[in-house]
Amino acid sequence: MSLNALLSPKSIAVVGASDNPKRIGGVPVDLLKRAGFARLYPVNPKNETVQGLTAYADIESVPEVVDLVIVALSAEATLPYLERCHALGIPAALVFASGYAETNEPEGIARQEALTEFAHRTGMKVAGPNAMGNANFPAGVFTTFGQSFQPGEPAGETALVTQSGNMCATVFRLARRAGVTFSQVINTGNEASVELSDYLDHLAEDPNTSSALCYVEELRNGPKFLAAAAKFRAAGKLLAVYKVGASEKGAEATRSHTAALAGDSAAYDAAFARAGVARASELSVLADLAYLHGLGAKIGGSNCAILSISGAAGAILADALALNGAEVPTLPDDVQRAISAQIPGHSMVSNPIDMTGNIVNSNDFLSECIRLALSPDDIDLLLLYTPGAFLALDQVEKAAAASGKAIIVIDTFAMADRDRLAAAGIGYFDDFDRAARAIAAYGAWKKADTGTTIAPPASASWPTLPTDRNALSETEGKDALAAFGMPVVHDSLVQTAAEARIAADKVGYPLVAKLVSPDVAHKTEHGLIRLGLNDADAVADVFETMMAKARSMHVHIEGVTLEPMLQGGVEILAGVTRDPVFGWMLTVGLGGVWTELMQDACHALLPVDAAQAEGMLRSLKGFKLLDGYRGAPKADVAAAAQAIAALGAAVLAGGDRLREVEINPLLILPQGKGAVAVDALVLLNATETKVEEPA
Repeated sequence: MSLNALLSPKSIAVVGASDNPKRIGGVPVDLLKRAGFARLYPVNPKNETVQGLTAYADIESVPEVVDLVIVALSAEATLPYLERCHALGIPAALVFASGYAETNEPEGIARQEALTEFAHRTGMKVAGPNAMGNANFPAGVFTTFGQSFQPGEPAGETALVTQSGNMCATVFRLARRAGVTFSQVINTGNEASVELSDYLDHLAEDPNTSSALCYVEELRNGPKFLAAAAKFRAAGKLLAVYKVGASEKGAEATRSHTAALAGDSAAYDAAFARAGVARASELSVLADLAYLHGLGAKIGGSNCAILSISGAAGAILADALALNGAEVPTLPDDVQRAISAQIPGHSMVSNPIDMTGNIVNSNDFLSECIRLALSPDDIDLLLLYTPGAFLALDQVEKAAAASGKAIIVIDTFAMADRDRLAAAGIGYFDDFDRAARAIAAYGAWKKADTGTTIAPPASASWPTLPTDRNALSETEGKDALAAFGMPVVHDSLVQTAAEARIAADKVGYPLVAKLVSPDVAHKTEHGLIRLGLNDADAVADVFETMMAKARSMHVHIEGVTLEPMLQGGVEILAGVTRDPVFGWMLTVGLGGVWTELMQDACHALLPVDAAQAEGMLRSLKGFKLLDGYRGAPKADVAAAAQAIAALGAAVLAGGDRLREVEINPLLILPQGKGAVAVDALVLLNATETKVEEPA
């Protein structure tokens, strides 16, 4: 989608232009005038001039068909005026007015739907409504009523795209204080026509933009966002996002544990990881990521060497980096010996490196210490803590010129010469924690593996799914998944106590009895699963008890299944839900009671192959339970990964009828003995429901 007419117009009309440069209709006229924008046409039927410019009574009187019309009218008057603009052939419009879907009132929602329909029908690029407007600094185009973006600001290579006007101004100011300069600033408003992903797609190809910062409340088109993010990654451009709403307030899970774990924030995390998007934990980190991207060619990751005049400061920095996911590797012995030979007196040199107060007396060893600390292959960058008064800038500049790795000065006294540091390509922060958060996030982005997994061709097909219920029974679900390579517990379905006696002897003891019903998702809660049955009499008694309980619940009953009771192994959960923005999402976590107690889960968008599934398992906090914790045998992680990949393949082949599929537990047996699905939950959409892929 070309947005040149919207973001880089050569001619602009302002409908509702005001002579007062402080009013909404007057600010863009004032900004554009001061920026020297030549082809500017104020439209106001009441004035002959607006801010010294010739005013026009209506859009039809403007002497040329402009690239962009800024509409500073009421919501009621906007759409009729846009129809007139379209009749003239104007390709783009920016709508300031509020009173649309953001009101959550029927009238406002209907008004926005009409605006969306107009844009689709005409092909006009309509930004907003409820938008603050944009600024294009290299082109000197200011189409905003915000006062934060002024002509004369230096042009840079960072774009800012936000879904909030206030946050647009807030992040801009945060970033400017961090030294970031901008190519474009864009507020998307309600996105009735042009939405955030359209702007990102445009910016991915913009030669003036090397990074983009986004404040996101919700994405309207997940696949389009992922496609734009892929273009950023392919071009080596940074895409950093602060997504508001990380807490899962009010999440409900009525049928499955997977749904409880796979909330909104988890879906965004999974999508950003798949696309190689840097997710900022705070607004300040968003600004700092853009700042670090200016040093990006020298930052390969987040493994840090720390050089400090204070042992305490070195320890604080090491803690802050570790808490945010960065690492402070121990330096090799030969490097430690070489550093010790440089620093007068005895001090810590393993990393962090404590230069002590000796630097006050002599600093001629500083550049050599920096060189040595940066020399190991597993060190990505160096953090130098020293207040500005003690900073031997000539030594640091010498080291920076000789190294291909980044040097970042931490000066909590805020006394360092930032301009001189910037000229030498040396980074600067005045806060330990802020530096650690930004470095960890940027390093993770640089090292992210975003190789796209291609969905394998379907190895099987689902059976004809029932039309009269919204779930498969456990037996039906396991049989369907087994066709795709999911290893399942073999069971025997019985309908009478006599059958149960005969089948129990064949299955062997101890065994497990479960009611089979598509209407009962969690059998334990209703006493409809019994473990450790050791003889035929116990099995027959349990059968009768279960059937009586099920009949009292008025659920569909297929019978009772008898299964061998597997000993040993570790239980995990593997489930797939359909996220409304991004599509199918896999959740892997510890199973059984640990699901609720620990909330230890990892998420990824499908498709997922066995290698990625194993990576998900290894990322769990509880992976130690699978890795021989306290002398227990190591679990067959490779087999579990194959089973999880088979689950993903089955879901992708399932079509619109599938709503959710969960294996809980997937029992991972000791190494070499495989993994097996003990229980399966398959939820269905109604036959008349067409599940649309995210737009």
